[in-house]
This record gives sequence, C-alpha cells and structure tokens, in this order.
Amino acid sequence: MNVYPLVMAPSFRHGPETPWGGHALKELFGKNSPDEITGESLEVSALPGHESRVVNGEYAGKTLRDLFPLWGKCLTGREENGFPLLLKLLDTRQPLSVQVHPDDSYALSHEGKPGKSEAWYILDAAPGAQLVYGIDTHGQSLRSVLDEGRLESSLCRTEVHAGDVFYIPAGTVHALGSGIRCYEIQQASDLTYRLWDWGRIGKDGKPRPLHIEQALSVSRSGVLPRQTGEPEELPGGRRTLLVSDPHFQLYAYDLDGRMTLPTGKMQFLTATAKGCALCWENHRETLLPWQTAVLPAALPDVSVEGFGRFLISTAV
Repeated sequence: MNVYPLVMAPSFRHGPETPWGGHALKELFGKNSPDEITGESLEVSALPGHESRVVNGEYAGKTLRDLFPLWGKCLTGREENGFPLLLKLLDTRQPLSVQVHPDDSYALSHEGKPGKSEAWYILDAAPGAQLVYGIDTHGQSLRSVLDEGRLESSLCRTEVHAGDVFYIPAGTVHALGSGIRCYEIQQASDLTYRLWDWGRIGKDGKPRPLHIEQALSVSRSGVLPRQTGEPEELPGGRRTLLVSDPHFQLYAYDLDGRMTLPTGKMQFLTATAKGCALCWENHRETLLPWQTAVLPAALPDVSVEGFGRFLISTAV
C-alpha cells in the first residue's frame, strides 16, 4: 500500500457560522478564506460538511473520509472506523462565547457521540488580548453564580502572547477573546455547550441559544496552569512536549537543518512562517508556510528539512 504524507487544503467556517471571525486567516496565514468574517480554517477535518481535502499525490482531491476504506488502520493507527482528531486555525475579531465541552462518558450517554478535549497554541495576539481560562465560583455552585448574575465577574481571564499554550480538558469553562489567532487541536467532535454569549444578538434579531443545563452538568470550577515543557535535544534540533491528553499530544519542534521524525502514530505536521520540506524514501514534498500534512501511521521513516519552528499533533 502506497501511503505518503497528505498535504491538506482546509475547509472553512465563516459568515453566520462564525460571527466573531475576521480576515486574518487570509492576511496573516495566506488562507483562501471565502469572506471577511471567517473564523475557522479546518486544516485536518473529517467532519461531514467540513472535510479537508488532499492536494498532492495519487489521492489529490480525496477527503480523509474517502481514504478510510483504502488505508484504514494504516492511516490512523486505530482499529475504530473513524477519524479521531480535528485541527484548525482560528481568528477572533470578537470574543467567542463562554463554553464548555463534555467528556466522553457524558457525551456518549447523552449525545451518542464522543466528547471533546482540546489545546490552544497562540500564534498571534493583539496587545492586551485576553482569553477566559477557567472559572472561580468562590465556593458557591455555578448555578448560584448564574442565578445571581455573577458569571462574568467569576470568569478567570488571562492575557496572552504568541507562543502561549493552553490545555482545555473536557469540563473547562473557556473562551477565546478578540484579537487572537491560534492553532487548535481537539477530539473530532462538534459538541459545545454555550454558557454565555456576552448578550450578542444575531442577524435574525435573536440571541444564539444557550445550553445552561448541559453546561452545568459538565463544568468544573478551578484554574489550570499554562502549559510549558522541557526541550529535548535531538539530532537536527529540539522537541518540546507541550500538551499530553489521553486522545492527543502536541509538540513544538525547533528545526536546525534536518531531523528524522518518530513513526508508528498518525501525526499532523504544521509548518509555521518559514515552511519546511518532508523527505521519505526517494520523495520530497515542500510545505508552504502554514500548510499542514497528515503523516499516516504506517508511513516509513520521514525527515523534515528547514529552519525554525513547526508543530506536530499526534493521535494517541
């Protein structure tokens, strides 16, 4: 079976789907976004209706769902018939809603689908940009805080800068603020319970629906520390494990020439501003800045050439 690195073209969420989005995905990252209110570039996605497509090699034009019957476990490294992760870039012209995601146990029993944990790597942020990362109810129940109108004052806000990393396990109350561009790796689930939407009114004159009871059932109070990691020296550069979740791991690689990557797991490799090149067997594929390639689990030895940082998320 001829497996090879799959360079992906993203799908986009825009317009009414992401009323908080802007135009930085096009201006900063060169994405062919469809309009000036584009919030998400789904770089690696098998979500129905938002599937990214292969742009290189024998399977150019195919989606990841198209490749399941052909590659199966050779692609994902898993026995299950499904794509486990979703990778996207986000641009926030306005704040996202305050939200929370259920864990697998709650989601499977109440929604019939997996839950969602995720992580953010901040790529760019306006001066003073903030996000919501946890909630402090001061010992009271979250329902009491809501009933007394004290939700906004109980949210834990933190200023962000490029290079900051945040781990958002299921149950964490969170929201990206305005003026942030970030990389997000998550379980391949679209389950979101909206706790608060800042009183926004949509173009239809109505507020977006909230999911109070579900959010109360799955939310956890408390504040998590920012994620850091110790760099590991490797031939050709350094690797830092930034986030380790039961479903995925997120690494930053700092490349200085040529580095051989570990194999055996599906990996998403995202080039940052300088781009890079993938080399395997007798082949070479250039990744432009901010392109992502899916490295199948069954791919033989693969190396990366270039200089500067790139990001890798792996399926666990």
